[in-house]
Amino acid sequence: MLSVADIPMAGIRFTGIIGVVLWRGKEYRIATYLGAKVVKRQNKMVRVKQGSLELDVRLLETSGHPLKAPLKGDMARTIHESASCRAFYQLCKGDHTLFAFETNRASFEFEYFS
Repeated sequence: MLSVADIPMAGIRFTGIIGVVLWRGKEYRIATYLGAKVVKRQNKMVRVKQGSLELDVRLLETSGHPLKAPLKGDMARTIHESASCRAFYQLCKGDHTLFAFETNRASFEFEYFS
């Protein structure tokens, strides 16, 4: 699970990240409060880096449905949500790839991808 969002708080805005990967019995937590940063966000993909961990997520096939979402108290922006779609995931720790795979059973929600 990975969530990357623009967070307005106390008059400032920042990119908030929260994620967790359970792989072969080990849990990898990825979060802003642990130093995670978005290093790339474009073309239906996001790359997040935290120390030696790097997680890439790519939406391969958009089958999402547009949904209205709040903006300053009104339902004025649009997000896209897909309960089942194709996506690619890769997790690296340093120079070692822990996994890299494509699945057609991903869930994806996005707003900013072009």
